[in-house]
Amino acid sequence: MNSPRFTVYVLLVTTLMSPSVFGDWNPQVYNAIKWTAANQDQNTIEYITSEGITRIPIAYHGGVDWNESGEIQSQDIQRFTKWVQGHIPADYCGPIVLDYEKPWWKELGARSILPTRLQEILSIYIEGVRTAQELLPNAQCGYWGFPLLRNTGKAWAEEDLSVKPLVSQCTGLYPDIYDGSIGVDTSAIVEKHISKVLKLAQGKIPVYVFVSPRYTGQGGDHSNFIPNEAFLKQANAAMKAVWIDNEGVQHRIQGLILWDSYGFTPESDWNELDQKHKYYFQLLNALVKAWAKEMVETKVETCLSSSTFCQYGLPEPLNSASELGNKNQKPHVGKQTEVRPELEHDRVKSGRVRDNRVRD
Repeated sequence: MNSPRFTVYVLLVTTLMSPSVFGDWNPQVYNAIKWTAANQDQNTIEYITSEGITRIPIAYHGGVDWNESGEIQSQDIQRFTKWVQGHIPADYCGPIVLDYEKPWWKELGARSILPTRLQEILSIYIEGVRTAQELLPNAQCGYWGFPLLRNTGKAWAEEDLSVKPLVSQCTGLYPDIYDGSIGVDTSAIVEKHISKVLKLAQGKIPVYVFVSPRYTGQGGDHSNFIPNEAFLKQANAAMKAVWIDNEGVQHRIQGLILWDSYGFTPESDWNELDQKHKYYFQLLNALVKAWAKEMVETKVETCLSSSTFCQYGLPEPLNSASELGNKNQKPHVGKQTEVRPELEHDRVKSGRVRDNRVRD
């Protein structure tokens, strides 16, 4: 039976939703928790497996640019190819994320950048995503945290700066809504940002949103967990985000990806972290199911292919140990989260499937 506390948050999910929006929508929850040892998240894995929640493959710390040098060389492609062949079926059509922050993230998240410099940086990202697509032509390839909050903000728009050249080459978009503002409600900013990302996608690219249960950007301190109500409100803001095309069709996100790392927590607290992760998945699962229930009889597009298998990631492993060969296991600390959300121009004070391969 669910605990009274969980029941309260299920009710909170319902009250958070906009009562004026109804439609035909089946958003998903995905797992991207980064494990660092065997036997982590055992209770969580049992729960998400039973719920049909699948795992998002992530190529950490460079993606195709294996050594984060800022250029993609033949040895980088060879190593990335080896990783793909060891982790992902050749006919996989689900989401896949490239984590490519160094050395460009600071410039991409800057208030301003020269157009020629932006074009130069985007060309490297385009080369990377095209390389991934050559290996996985059916997969939904894109970059973690992209587009950034700054990329959709007023300052860039006023300077006519655009990431559209890269957006048009991606087959999946993976913005994050990590919260770096303790005690500040940034849900309106989240909704606006994700709505702008959906507009950038123009009904052609599915959008998945990364969420994290921890406050980020606190001088490297990741020990502070977001209160459950605030966490849900942030996630719900992403669910509320919408872009309506000229035909009046709503375009919304395909789902929410929960990311966290065991590297932020001492081993003595791992069992407690497992329980936390399970609970966060329960909250997110309740949220997307509540939205799906309410969104009946309204046309909603998420830009997935016609294959239902493509809405899923990879099957969950039986044990976290199977993921430890996933390249570089140092904690993933997104640099975007060090940029506090903007209020236009300034900062704020603080049914389970076996796999999803393409089938005829």
